[in-house]
Amino acid sequence: MASDPEREHALEEYKKTLLDSREWESKLKALRQDIRGLEHDFNVSEDNIKALQSVGQIIGEVLKQLDEERCDWMLYNKLEVHR
Repeated sequence: MASDPEREHALEEYKKTLLDSREWESKLKALRQDIRGLEHDFNVSEDNIKALQSVGQIIGEVLKQLDEERCDWMLYNKLEVHR
């Protein structure tokens, strides 16, 4: 049984293509896993930013109240001094 050189060449090309395909599938899988990790990190960062904004708003409200109280206190002190 003599082997056909065209057939042998086609089989070799098919094997190479199949191996390349598997290699690319492996690379694609790794990239998808990286993307999932990056998406998780992004979501954590977004949550941290939201928490920081909330804390900033709370601090702003506290400072606003302190400024109003301080202004009221200063006005009270000025009125006492001028009497």
